[in-house]
Amino acid sequence: MELGRQVLYVQLLKALYGCVVSALLWYELFSGYLKEMGFEINPYDSCIANKIIDNKQCTIAWYVDDMKISHVNQDVVTQIIQDIEKKFGKMSVTRDHKHKLLGMDRNFKHDCTVTVQMKDYLQESMDESGLNITHEAATPFKGNLFDVDHESPFFEGEEFDTFQNSVAKLLYITIRARLDMLLPVAFLCTRVTKSTKQYHMKLKSVLEYVKGSIDLA
Repeated sequence: MELGRQVLYVQLLKALYGCVVSALLWYELFSGYLKEMGFEINPYDSCIANKIIDNKQCTIAWYVDDMKISHVNQDVVTQIIQDIEKKFGKMSVTRDHKHKLLGMDRNFKHDCTVTVQMKDYLQESMDESGLNITHEAATPFKGNLFDVDHESPFFEGEEFDTFQNSVAKLLYITIRARLDMLLPVAFLCTRVTKSTKQYHMKLKSVLEYVKGSIDLA
């Protein structure tokens, strides 16, 4: 009993998804196997590994268990995939120029450029906001972005959770694909624990801009 409540403590024998130590154990397992395959971990980014194969560099970049493998020779990529599957099981593989990774639609073009879109996530951010987004805006915020109305009532319950989730989703999108919305989203992030009705309107301004620019890359 602790503070009048029954508490049960357990010791895990295997890694459990969601635990902090589990993420470290997975990284050590996966990166360790890549090293066994002859890859060298990048000293500046520990989730990138490189290996020279047939005098050309093969690169694996990964986030948890999602990864991107590149080499000029497609047969080399195929072999790397097969080697990884021997250890970790069958993977879902996409090839060619268009790929979806962590909610990002990436298009690698022939002119050596890449576009990143998150249209599905943007649509979700509007649908799940609880706001009726019918108008389109040319900018993601108005001149009163930094004005704070201390008399505005605070959000409670479901409204509070919805606002917090909407801002979190927009932050995820903004950092990865839509830097044009970074300023208002960053400001809203400073208010999620003290969100008021006033910030609903600021969030609505951002989402109206999303509606008008959803196809931007």
